[in-house]
Amino acid sequence: MKKELTFLVVVLSLPVLASCGNDTKSLTASSANIVKSSATSDSVNQQNWKLSGTTKAPNGSKIIIYSDYSSINIAESKNVGWAKVKNGKFTAYVDPLTVIVNGSENKYTTSKKYKIHIAALSNYSKKKTTSLSKTAAKAVKKSAKTYTITLSSSQAAYYNSLDDDSSSSKNSSSSNSSSSSDSSSDTSDSYNATEGENNAEKYTYGDFVKSDDWVGKSYHISKAEVLQADEKDGQTVLLVYTDDDPDHMFMVAYDGKTPAVEDDYVDIQGVFSKRQSYDTKIGGSNTVPSLVASKITVTGKDSE
Repeated sequence: MKKELTFLVVVLSLPVLASCGNDTKSLTASSANIVKSSATSDSVNQQNWKLSGTTKAPNGSKIIIYSDYSSINIAESKNVGWAKVKNGKFTAYVDPLTVIVNGSENKYTTSKKYKIHIAALSNYSKKKTTSLSKTAAKAVKKSAKTYTITLSSSQAAYYNSLDDDSSSSKNSSSSNSSSSSDSSSDTSDSYNATEGENNAEKYTYGDFVKSDDWVGKSYHISKAEVLQADEKDGQTVLLVYTDDDPDHMFMVAYDGKTPAVEDDYVDIQGVFSKRQSYDTKIGGSNTVPSLVASKITVTGKDSE
């Protein structure tokens, strides 16, 4: 009898990482202006700041926001990855608890002001949104503008209710785990090398992310970078991205353990299952293609 393989519930929480590597000589920082701030409520009711603004930095520049509490970047795009500039504008999402030290407030209010600092960084190649090299951090500090920000009434009410809702959160987590198990591999098909290679050549990530029509089809990922690895009960779940783009994310389940860890490059042979969802660091949810892997090979490591 074929062993049923289930997906683990994955919460994506990017760690604070030490800076390493060298910046390009053309790395520059520009000022950025916040023109609108609002609260956003996602599917699990966690409130975040949505910050929209303008800058003269070129397209693709990365938006950097840090607080008085910590010098790491706390800005993200709607899903996972850098908030970037497009046509002189940007939208960044910030978790209030990265600005307000968690547990430092006896009561959250709409009247207390918190400082954040913002700039746009051009020609910065690092993939990890939390880490800045010393050169980048110095450039950002020189160009950053300081803003004060407050909680909305809905945010204050939410954070004040966290303790009261802790038991409900546990029940919700348990419910999510059950749902994840129910959406395990829906196919008993084994990997077909010819089909896997053909699909890799003919189709792009955009084809796989929009529907579950690929369930049961073979697919070969020749190079992906591991963003997160989780092992439980003898099974492994990896979050990996392709094309050097953190938005091109796959969730990969494997029946067994692998040596793959964060920042490793991997080669994956597998069969598509139903798309899977995971919670992001900023409190949102992201739905991505999923694979049940028959083989995972570590091929290298990101040196950044």
